[in-house]
Amino acid sequence: MPEAILTTVNLTKRFGKRLAVDQLSLEIPPGEIFGFLGPNGSGKSTTIRMMLSLIHPDAGDVYCFGQPVSKSYPEYLENIGALVEGADFYGNLSALTNLKMLARMNSGVDEQRCLEVLRLVDLESRKDDQVKTFSHGMRQRLGIAQAVLHRPKLLILDEPSTGLDPQGMVEMRRMIQALVRDEGMTVFLSSHMLNEVEQICTSLAVLDEGRLLVSGPVDQYLSAESATLTELQATPAEKAHKILGTLEFVTDLEESNGGFRFRTPHARRPQVIQALTEGSVEIFSMNPVSNLEDYFLSLFGAKEISVL
Repeated sequence: MPEAILTTVNLTKRFGKRLAVDQLSLEIPPGEIFGFLGPNGSGKSTTIRMMLSLIHPDAGDVYCFGQPVSKSYPEYLENIGALVEGADFYGNLSALTNLKMLARMNSGVDEQRCLEVLRLVDLESRKDDQVKTFSHGMRQRLGIAQAVLHRPKLLILDEPSTGLDPQGMVEMRRMIQALVRDEGMTVFLSSHMLNEVEQICTSLAVLDEGRLLVSGPVDQYLSAESATLTELQATPAEKAHKILGTLEFVTDLEESNGGFRFRTPHARRPQVIQALTEGSVEIFSMNPVSNLEDYFLSLFGAKEISVL
């Protein structure tokens, strides 16, 4: 396995009596879109600030490209780009001029690279427009353009989709995937939105009250038997409901969208179909729902976590 691009070892941070991050150990392999999930206030932003040396841990360390950040700061930042809480720009200047000013702080970054990153974030057509005329989504994309000017190997994004409309979220996902595909970056994506992580991330970690709950490949949780939801459209509905209610491996049966929604292990789905067919029930559709959503609801119970 390739050496991890970023590793945290027993990372710990307190603010007064509150333990914000509790002995957190993570490993982010190269080439991943790594989702960092958890409810608001779970310690995600604090962890990112320690990764970027914006604040110092009380214990533990961060290793970037195999080197401890505490001993290699600020050299290691040359290989990292980040967007944390949005980016600030000169509103009266154009997007291109803003990037050219930032380019002066990075050797080897010229105007051609500025134009290149504007194409990457789909802002080339607005390069000469004043930033104050940009929407929130466009400013977010320009912030990512700024973060990748110097061709970092690792891009850290803290809630990049916050405040975006649905179309803006789609554009953000496409852009992140393009950065991994075309620029060869590894992306560390902090989010509290399960749908965002499920659609683009290859691995994930879940934080709650500063502690790591789970970590691993996304498909590991999408295929977990305990996290399989199914929606069924069938007729006659009364007979389908009666049959489903007799199956011991069908749980949480309820009416949904004119049909039924229930939980069942993936391996049992053929038996559900067989039982309904033998009972003279006509099945129009039987589809899995968001397994990741269900899995996280089982982790957090009633605790608020966005699934938009």
